[in-house]
Amino acid sequence: MNKDNLEAIFNDDLGTSFFPLLAEEYLKEEDHERALQVLDIGLLLNPDNNDGKYVKAKIAMIHLDTKTAVKLLKEILESDELYINAMKMLALHYQSTDSNTLAMKKLLYQILELLPGDEFATGIMKSIKSPKKQSKRKTSKVASKKKIAKKTSIKTKKSSSIVKKSKSIKAKINPKMATLTFVDILIRQKQYTQASNVLKIVNKNKSISKTSISQRQAKIKKGLSKEV
Repeated sequence: MNKDNLEAIFNDDLGTSFFPLLAEEYLKEEDHERALQVLDIGLLLNPDNNDGKYVKAKIAMIHLDTKTAVKLLKEILESDELYINAMKMLALHYQSTDSNTLAMKKLLYQILELLPGDEFATGIMKSIKSPKKQSKRKTSKVASKKKIAKKTSIKTKKSSSIVKKSKSIKAKINPKMATLTFVDILIRQKQYTQASNVLKIVNKNKSISKTSISQRQAKIKKGLSKEV
């Protein structure tokens, strides 16, 4: 069903369950404003539509509104424990922000229970470092590092985190994780080198329009030029 048909259906019936599909069409065109308008109306009339919540979570992630995105993804999983895409997006968020490792592992195990051998889940599992050495090192130096940790600036901590994430993404990127949404997230986070690496993988997918690829290449090129 193409965009014109979906628009006709939505205009005739704002309560149609097809509204997430129309929002997806606008998202593909990067028309986030119209996509959100459709989603807000659709979810007002269909508050339990998980597909609508998922598309809205994707847009929130692109705009770095992770609080809204995570809230929506958790709502989806509370009502539907088998919603694989919501599990994957939430796990990807935890990985890219290097946070909530235990929750991420739980999600990955759930995915593998439903889809044994899933490349996305196994790819992230392989990239997770064992916390044993780090834990032991932290325990032995807690007393001596306590004051230093308090004085460490937030900016420094974030910078270190970004460096670590950058190396991880560059070395461990899995083809299944390479999507335009992921590229957009990396661009928003100003991780232009990683965004370029992911985009090269996405570019191998012949179903992705060349226009979408070239638009992101231009953004990455502009971002990299500012870093020089």
